[in-house]
Amino acid sequence: MDRPSPPLPRRRFLHLTGVALGLAATSGCATAARTRSPGAGLLSAAGTADRTWTPERFDPWIELDRAAWTHNVREAARLASGRPILAVVKNNAYGLGDRAVGPLLAGMPEVGGIASVRVEEALAMREEGVTKPIVVMAEGSEDEIEELARHDVLQSVWLDDAPARLRSVSRRLGRPVPVQLFIDTGMNREGMPYTRARGWIEELVQSEYVDVNGTYTMFMHDLDFNREQLARFEELLAWARGKSLPLGTLHASPSFELFNLPEAHYDMVRPGNALFGNHLSGGEGARDMADLRPVFRMNARVVRVERLEPGDSAGFRHTFTADRATWVALLPVGRTDGYPSEANGTCEVLINGRLYPVAGGVNSAHTILDIGPEKTVEVGDVATLVGPDHPSVLPHTVAERTGRGFLGIIQAMNARLPRRVV
Repeated sequence: MDRPSPPLPRRRFLHLTGVALGLAATSGCATAARTRSPGAGLLSAAGTADRTWTPERFDPWIELDRAAWTHNVREAARLASGRPILAVVKNNAYGLGDRAVGPLLAGMPEVGGIASVRVEEALAMREEGVTKPIVVMAEGSEDEIEELARHDVLQSVWLDDAPARLRSVSRRLGRPVPVQLFIDTGMNREGMPYTRARGWIEELVQSEYVDVNGTYTMFMHDLDFNREQLARFEELLAWARGKSLPLGTLHASPSFELFNLPEAHYDMVRPGNALFGNHLSGGEGARDMADLRPVFRMNARVVRVERLEPGDSAGFRHTFTADRATWVALLPVGRTDGYPSEANGTCEVLINGRLYPVAGGVNSAHTILDIGPEKTVEVGDVATLVGPDHPSVLPHTVAERTGRGFLGIIQAMNARLPRRVV
């Protein structure tokens, strides 16, 4: 069970990529979706094109670094010995915007498909021109399953009545419903429990109303228990092979297992955090295994610069009181945009290559900086609150200083902030 995964020959990689691309049904809806070059233009994560954006705009925005995303995808593919990637773009791309991130990742050859957890996420990415397979890793109502099938999106199933619901949807569609089988091997969160999955699998695979295109499980991110889960999954797979029940493409490895459990890489790997630059597995060992890079910046322009005399204060309830003559700068970005209030007194902001402390508070839509005795910034200068350009503003640095955690930082990003791919 501890054997390492062998590298994939090119022919095998091309075969598995073809399998991944064949996961979706062929109703024609996906190819009929309007096309957009990955990340072209400027989008809000809420999904509307921002026609008013100019390089001089003052509203804050999020930049997505295409080169960093490409690098992280290649690192993930290397760890997976060349297997295709089912890129997890769930929870509005962990807060960074699925309408921008989905097409960006789908445009990379190492990515065989996209995974989400909401119907609306999948349909939004289809609207943005993603034609590669999309898997919704959640159960759905009959109406949701039908809508997804009409857009060539794969529904996951795990409930006992899945055969009956899929039969009903198939009759509406006039064709089998493509699905993925989610098997619970011990996490006890989602999935059909492995202990009673056999008859259920057999009924679905043999049904004329269902097209089983893939089967997967989710690990608990505890290596000892992961191996027990893997043994349970393997036992189920062996049973299915013995009965000649095709289960489609197999996948089981999110980011933690991508790093730590190579025997579970199967036909595809399923990372999310790693693609976003997060070493979810933790520790220096993981950092030695892969060079993951920050993939975004949170930017805003300076909208006010004023001089304070000793004793003058700035912010609500005198948050900052000057003990010497100094300049303060105002940024039109705050906690409702996703910049944490805990940044006050703990974090710095990068402007023109220099760091300035957050000192006058982080309010709903404003952040105040202490510039110092010299006026070294001007109205209109671009400030980076979070990004890859200095160790003090790295996402992990801001997360550590504010006690939020990496996901706590990116998941808080306001969906209305425009996203730019640079």
